[in-house]
Amino acid sequence: MQDGAILVGDAGGTNVRFALAHFSGGAVSLAEVWKRPGKDFETFEAALEAYLSQTKPAFAGASFGFAGVTGGPHVVLLNRGWTVDINTVKLRLGVDRLVVVNDFFAMARSAPELGPDQLHPISHGKPDPAGSLAIGGPGTGFGVGILRRAEPGWIVVGGEGGHQAYTPETDIEWKLAEKLRKQHGYVSNEMVAGGVGFEDTRDALFEIMGLKEKPFTQSEVIDAANAGDPIALEFCRLRARTVMTAMGNMALLSNASGGVFIAGGVAQRLEPWLKERAPLDRFYMRGVRAALVKPIPVKLIVSESAPLIGSAHLWRDEQARGWL
Repeated sequence: MQDGAILVGDAGGTNVRFALAHFSGGAVSLAEVWKRPGKDFETFEAALEAYLSQTKPAFAGASFGFAGVTGGPHVVLLNRGWTVDINTVKLRLGVDRLVVVNDFFAMARSAPELGPDQLHPISHGKPDPAGSLAIGGPGTGFGVGILRRAEPGWIVVGGEGGHQAYTPETDIEWKLAEKLRKQHGYVSNEMVAGGVGFEDTRDALFEIMGLKEKPFTQSEVIDAANAGDPIALEFCRLRARTVMTAMGNMALLSNASGGVFIAGGVAQRLEPWLKERAPLDRFYMRGVRAALVKPIPVKLIVSESAPLIGSAHLWRDEQARGWL
């Protein structure tokens, strides 16, 4: 068995990843990194078995992040259709301790551990070294997490903040919200900015803007926006405004004077539009409380390994203090 090696995993709505994490002082390095589309496997256990059979890793413990609600004997990944039996997984791994958290819980824990090459600045500021951090952003869904610094180390507060109500401001946004509300009854930030709501939001924009529909995929819409297509461009800007509004709300909620981190696969593709004036105003223009967010820097997490790094640190946190 490799001393200090921990099996870490990240099962999201789109991909599943595994790696071996090694600790060296306060840092984590990853080896045997493995990534596959979740759709290639009928269950999480099948994906895990594929990794174990292909790499034959040796490890002393395990820590997994799942895109679902954790805390019970089963985890349901709503955007993947998997139900994971935690006891079955633990028995298969043969470990004494298996840490199981929400995937964005792990993503949040990674934020203070990432280097400059794993982060892109969206806006600069003067962070408080002792301040809290807010992490959130769209992928298949819309994850959120808050980090509080305490004497035992970083404490993560997770939640389902991506399902908070969408906040329209422009005329197009109000019309979009009304159309989606008629379809679904409730419109969340996840529906507008996340992959799960892509087609409904795309189609609603075509109707609102009075243009002929085009069957853009999520990857095609980025290329079309870069080429100046009006619907694709408005779609990307809409998502960027939604993300920055949501993160500004989180910054106020958590007093995130230490910084805000945007994460998620969709967020990475939105980088050029997140930096535009309108989305930045959504974050910073907060009326009589604008001074509270003015110093806060916003960074984009661009490392695919971030949730694996976070999972490793959570395993060590739990080992050190007995709780998360």
